[in-house]
Amino acid sequence: MISVALGIKNCDFQAAKNNEEHYTKAISSQHLFVRRGKPFTIILHFQAPVHTFLSTLKKVALIAQTGEQPSKAKKTQATFPISSMGDRKWWSAVVEDRDAHSWNISVTTPTDAIIGHYSLLLQVLGKKSFPLGRFTVLFNPWAREDAVFLERESQRTEYVLNQNGLIYLGTADCIQEEPWDFGQFEVDVIDLSLHLLSMDKQVEEWGNPVHVAHILGASLRAFMEERVLPTPQTHTIQEAALLNKRRGSVPILRQWLTGQGRPVYDGQAWVFAAVACTVLRCLGIPARVVTTFASAQGTGGRLFVDEYYNEEGLQNGEGQRGRIWIFQTSTECWMTRPALPQGYDGWQILHPNAHSGGGVLESCDLVPVRAVKEGILGLTPAVSDLFASVNASCVVWKCCEDDTLELTNSNTKYVGNNISTKSVGSDRCEDITQNYKYPEGSFQEKEVLERVQKERMEHEKDSGIHPPRLKTAEPLYLFLEAPSSLCLGGNAQFSVMLVNPTDEEKAVELAIGVQAMYYNGILAAKLWKNKQFLTLGANMVYETTTNSLSFSCFEQSPPENSFLRLTAIATATQSESSLSCFAQEDIAICRPRLVIEMPETTEQYQLLKASVSVHNFLDVPMQDCVISIFGRGLIYREKRYRLASVWPRKTLYTQFQFTPTQVGPQRLTVEMDCDMFQNQTTYRNITVKAPELPA
Repeated sequence: MISVALGIKNCDFQAAKNNEEHYTKAISSQHLFVRRGKPFTIILHFQAPVHTFLSTLKKVALIAQTGEQPSKAKKTQATFPISSMGDRKWWSAVVEDRDAHSWNISVTTPTDAIIGHYSLLLQVLGKKSFPLGRFTVLFNPWAREDAVFLERESQRTEYVLNQNGLIYLGTADCIQEEPWDFGQFEVDVIDLSLHLLSMDKQVEEWGNPVHVAHILGASLRAFMEERVLPTPQTHTIQEAALLNKRRGSVPILRQWLTGQGRPVYDGQAWVFAAVACTVLRCLGIPARVVTTFASAQGTGGRLFVDEYYNEEGLQNGEGQRGRIWIFQTSTECWMTRPALPQGYDGWQILHPNAHSGGGVLESCDLVPVRAVKEGILGLTPAVSDLFASVNASCVVWKCCEDDTLELTNSNTKYVGNNISTKSVGSDRCEDITQNYKYPEGSFQEKEVLERVQKERMEHEKDSGIHPPRLKTAEPLYLFLEAPSSLCLGGNAQFSVMLVNPTDEEKAVELAIGVQAMYYNGILAAKLWKNKQFLTLGANMVYETTTNSLSFSCFEQSPPENSFLRLTAIATATQSESSLSCFAQEDIAICRPRLVIEMPETTEQYQLLKASVSVHNFLDVPMQDCVISIFGRGLIYREKRYRLASVWPRKTLYTQFQFTPTQVGPQRLTVEMDCDMFQNQTTYRNITVKAPELPA
């Protein structure tokens, strides 16, 4: 054998040292993970002094290969000499240090190398090869020549290395943060991610991050549609707790790809963005989760969405031209786009199309954020959908008792009013709306909207679809003021203001309704309705009514993870020409808050104490309380504590202790389930320092 002829004892890939230098130590200290374009060092150990077969070593080369059928033509196999004269833009190797029994060889991969698992072989005299071992190549945001290069170290730390994320849910007026464990460096995530990528057989394209993002988005969408389960209508407390577990990406990724892990239900399909972010970061593509409040979905690129309400102010069926989501999450990834015109590098939106009839690449688009802001509809197929998602108007229809539809005078429903993501290096929510839209009322916004509307009108003229026109009528104005959030079981005040700017008195029917809505705009339950009859005086007379919004008045409790939608419709009853006025507010439901108390810093391997408290502001006891605590590097396995009931207006305290094992910034997450709600989470960050060595 060649190994005998050369006297090779073994090859040391120095995984721990190389992974430290390649920012992959969190993945493994045993297997070698390198970022392309950056050198790594291996050590060849010989059984006998090198001089005994020196002439043979002068004709030695290395072979790096990946994929099922490695090929030089497809760049999935590279043969390169161990020589200082190698091409540094291609695979190269050079002996950096040597002694009588070993060689230290520095190997450099090209900055456009195909990512994935590789085998490294030693070839002698251009003939037989000896396997030295396996390693994995990832994208490299630290290398300027790499297509995913990021300029600032703080951004690379946040968008590639940070496993502790925040995802923003709720409403534009009440943004709620959800601690999220991306877990991109968990032991099996790299294999799961490459398994996703293996759905595509064009391994020679795996060096192109645009292609890789396309495949990952399409594959994830396919797995999600297969694995996401319908939400049961009835379930026990234990089943309800399981429904709402959404702590991080890894259990979900395992569930989708292997059938193992926690199931994901259709009411939580928003986690797709978080799982996609995990996979992209794992492979070295900078990524982040972005939330749009509110978002027009399913519009087909049209700039208007229909919503239907009955005369009692309650939503009545779904429109045929899309739906307004209370919030919608998406994934952005960072890369250059050389195939597009200049100016579209940077953040790209991963936009899977679940209903595409084309191939894999056609089922997921990658849209430059700038193209959405500028309304460049012809750049890629999904630009029109994404532009509409943050710019569309909502057309509100009143369904009359005689089955006719009446267009309302609605000016309160609009989308894309806040687009947010976690800021770099902190837990602050960063508003990035300016990346997607010009400032409201600006010349640039008007110019873009007029151009896009003109393009859409030409398209819709051919399709026979036209936005409805509001008929002229005697004016009547309706304003609704409501709290942005309401405590579970609590009550609050809301007010309705009606304005009559005419010189005639008006009799008005005011219908107010409250419904529970899921985040994706689907009706969850009808909770309360009320009708009032008012007389509005002439000459700009204002009439204000104040009402109580209370859980005790609802016909049933709002389902878990739902929002309250307060709607008011006012109609002048004695005028045939008056339009119904419409106003609406979405209200977040707040639950009792968990509070963690513990130090901001601690020492590795030292026992740490922490306490959790929860104050019950409800009028009923919180029973069957279970608190779970978990945190990578802090707690080896999740710990669960069953607690006593928390009585109304009382505060429950509990203490626990654990031993941190990993140095650096860590996060402790606490989750509480009880009979009143599930999946209430909070978190605290802590810095774990290495123990001081004795003097």
